[in-house]
Amino acid sequence: MMKKITVLFLLLITVILGCEKKENLGLQPEIKIESYYPNSGKSGTLVTIAGSGLSASISDYQVSVGDKSAEIISATDKAVVFRVPQGESTANIILKFGDKTWEVGSYSFQELTVSRIFPTNGSAGTQVRIEGEGFGSTDNPAEVFMNGKKALVVSASDKVIVAEVPEEAGYGPVEVKVDGKRSKGQNFKYQSVSNIKPLTGGKGTKVTITGTGFEENLTDNVVDFNGKKAIVLEASATQLLVIAPDEVSTGPLSVNINTQKITGPAFTVVGKPIIGAVSPLSGPKGAEMTINGELFSTVLDENKVFINNVLVPLKSATANQIKLMLPGGTGSGTIRVVVNDQTGNGPEFKDQNLGILKMTPDNGLAGTTVTITGTGFSTQASDNKVYFNGVLSAVKSATETQLVLDAPQGFTTGEVRIAVNGQEALAPTKFRRAGVVTLAGGPGTSLFADYMTGIAVDQQGNVYVTDTNNKQVKKISPSGAVSVLQVNGSDAKFNRPFGIVIDKNNTIYIGDSGTNEVIKITASGQRSVYVSGFSPAHMDLDNQGNLYVSINAFSQGVNKVIPSGSFTKMTGPSWVNTRPAVDDVGNFYYGDQNTNSNNGVGRIASNGTRTDPWVGNSDGGYQDAVGGEARFNGISAVAYNAGKLFVAEGSTVNIRQVDIGTRMVTTLYKSNGRGFVDGSLIDAKFNSMTDIATDKEGNVYVLDASNRAIRKIFFQ
Repeated sequence: MMKKITVLFLLLITVILGCEKKENLGLQPEIKIESYYPNSGKSGTLVTIAGSGLSASISDYQVSVGDKSAEIISATDKAVVFRVPQGESTANIILKFGDKTWEVGSYSFQELTVSRIFPTNGSAGTQVRIEGEGFGSTDNPAEVFMNGKKALVVSASDKVIVAEVPEEAGYGPVEVKVDGKRSKGQNFKYQSVSNIKPLTGGKGTKVTITGTGFEENLTDNVVDFNGKKAIVLEASATQLLVIAPDEVSTGPLSVNINTQKITGPAFTVVGKPIIGAVSPLSGPKGAEMTINGELFSTVLDENKVFINNVLVPLKSATANQIKLMLPGGTGSGTIRVVVNDQTGNGPEFKDQNLGILKMTPDNGLAGTTVTITGTGFSTQASDNKVYFNGVLSAVKSATETQLVLDAPQGFTTGEVRIAVNGQEALAPTKFRRAGVVTLAGGPGTSLFADYMTGIAVDQQGNVYVTDTNNKQVKKISPSGAVSVLQVNGSDAKFNRPFGIVIDKNNTIYIGDSGTNEVIKITASGQRSVYVSGFSPAHMDLDNQGNLYVSINAFSQGVNKVIPSGSFTKMTGPSWVNTRPAVDDVGNFYYGDQNTNSNNGVGRIASNGTRTDPWVGNSDGGYQDAVGGEARFNGISAVAYNAGKLFVAEGSTVNIRQVDIGTRMVTTLYKSNGRGFVDGSLIDAKFNSMTDIATDKEGNVYVLDASNRAIRKIFFQ
């Protein structure tokens, strides 16, 4: 019985082993012959048969050339190498593996042979070293072809040729032709990067590289962004998908394959998209949404917008604006803009009927008439509750898409909110308490003479102007009361008061161009001559008490007066006939009629370095931009406040702002024609901007001399 069990056990083991062996045989990969090289040469030449699925055992193969067996030298899963036996003329190469036979190709017995090329891949212009024999010829020089395309031969000897890869060489054998004979060597793979998409982004951006000759094995493609290695996610012969590395910087993208580097277009690093105003922040299906901001892509499909994590199709995109149609059903949630895998988060969106598209104007003072356009309003005016930063305003008229009302008394800059039948909506931007009021004077009044030149503001918000033809300095209180500047209890008199500036102690400095003196008047009303000896015009003070005074004469420049009263002429400024300004660290800013035609702002840094123009250009115009790209037209005054320069343009009656850190020029007030109108920044009109000054809150005071008026601009 035991003997029977033993036999059965042995039979079972034999069956299992047999099944395993059959299963292993079934896993043997299919053998594919791809190429062989060289296809000619002498007897004894080593020939490589390249392919896939080959066996690494030499004993598994038989190779013959014609009717003669060849010695197999080595074998791997990718190549079999044999030595060509004795022979003449041309013979076929036959490879046998088990019961399978392949006719590999023909072999020509001749002196000419291509034994090796290096490198075997590369881009156009790559120099390839071709090794072999029989390259020399006294009749015709050797010619090289790569996949049938003629290559430029750089140098040649009997055993070595150096040739440059031609454009679009493709994939195919390297062939050498000498005296009518031809010999083919290894295949060469042409590689190129034709395009990358996107061209901009940051760390984590997925970039598609299009080209030719890439390796299908991921790890065989080494991709770097300006020297920083990227992760390859997908690979084919014509396309790679990679992720920009954490340390990505602006520069060329390269693909390295078998130590051969192919350089593609530059990848530009940009920051995450910045979302500004979104209109509307709530609304129904079919309403158009506009997203304003920065660092959007001008290529539409490189932008993605999500509302409450729902992807929304886009209509258009520029660098600063995206438009889309609300699909409805997104639910309420955060607005996100994703540009080339860089995400910017925006405000919350409400999926509802009530929404605000815009306010016209979006700034003004109490009493300014405002039109609100949107959806879901009640046609009953009183059912629409509109709040300006918490202050309720009565709606004067209403339709389903438009409300008309006045900005209420006592409001401040802030959000505008509408409540209708249990729903609430926010305006896309804040409503700014901004606009123009006249503090004193105006056309037809006699408070001031026809000719006024300078303006200044003290620490309490009192405004002082040089009423030149009246030979006085007038004081205007915050409430608009006008009086004459007092000295020891009496009206102060001057010969020709011109420029004026006030320090932090409320000490007033007045340039009297008629007596060639700068007069100093203390807060207590004591008068003295601070400096004399030149005709003073406009001026400003630095934090150390130094006074910078432009000289009221053609091309006489600027004097710097130190606290002791002595002065020296500054190097650089020539004809400064407008108010200059000094910032917190002592940098001096000015318009110069000689050097920049008062169309630019020059700067002398605290270390003496002069830049003229620092912003703007001697060619006048109107353009908000950075530095020299910006354009001004007829600068009449420059004032400094909290890191910003305020620039008045007398020719066009505009107010521009310069960020000192970035030199970015923006428009604060753009004229819509000359005149005399108070109101919002859209409606207000000036007739002149002879001089300007600022207060601690950043408000700008304008000497509108042509209107005989002192005007105040609120910007927030």
